[in-house]
Amino acid sequence: MRKILIQAATGAVKKKNSYYKAKYNRLIFKLGSKNKAKVAIANRMARAIYHIIKDKVRFKDIGAVRADTTDHQIRRAINKLKSLGVDVQFHYHQKIVEATKPVTVAA
Repeated sequence: MRKILIQAATGAVKKKNSYYKAKYNRLIFKLGSKNKAKVAIANRMARAIYHIIKDKVRFKDIGAVRADTTDHQIRRAINKLKSLGVDVQFHYHQKIVEATKPVTVAA
């Protein structure tokens, strides 16, 4: 059963604009391993299958939007910039950035 679920998870993470692909991409960084992330997706799929059978409901993919919203990506990027020492202020689709320490860019 485990091999079948991991094989299904492998296919699910390759589908574009799916919840499982977005969740997988987040879990890779959180868990530090692609294999651990696939096992976690297989676990989520197993729980979803259980509830589909138990409650007799149809499966509907909620899409990548639910897993990782644009606001969440913006917050993550701002926090990463702040940890690098850049002063960032975000105002309704207008980004104001001031560097607190010199930034050098190698070309």
